[in-house]
Amino acid sequence: MANRLARLLAWGILSALPLMGASSLPASAQVPPEKEAGWQSDVEGLRHFTGLRCPDLIGPFYRIKVMEGDASSVASCIYTGRDGMTAVVRQHLQASGRREALKFSRAYKAAGFEPISLTGAAASGISFRTRNWTPTSLCETLWYFTGEEADFTLWLSYTLPTQNEEIGPAVAAFTQALAQQN
Repeated sequence: MANRLARLLAWGILSALPLMGASSLPASAQVPPEKEAGWQSDVEGLRHFTGLRCPDLIGPFYRIKVMEGDASSVASCIYTGRDGMTAVVRQHLQASGRREALKFSRAYKAAGFEPISLTGAAASGISFRTRNWTPTSLCETLWYFTGEEADFTLWLSYTLPTQNEEIGPAVAAFTQALAQQN
């Protein structure tokens, strides 16, 4: 009987906790949402627990999403620029950037996208035309960079010919931000 009474009392206390409100809970029970997501606030942006720094702004691009790590990347953020230009910066394990670039190329070829050769900054990346049935072509390019402690990829989605002039400055801005990582 005493055991049953103790269980009922414990159940009553535990079921009343949500009604008490967060201010009644011990401070250790309150976890900021960024801690659960794997990042913390940093000057001018955020820093993933892996060390990847993602500023709020990189060139004309605004960070719009923080992504958790997955099978191919340790951490990443999505940025948006003018007229829908999109960039994704990913941090990978050291010495895996080239492998990630090959996976990108194989996956896009397998999906039937047309590999294209471009000039300027896009010439040093792996580029595909992913839409060609409209007056402008949607293109996607991936660059990979080797760092001292990690590798990085930059993926850009843009339209040609309308955003051709914006590719070089975008790559330069992201390259500079990534160079500051190590």
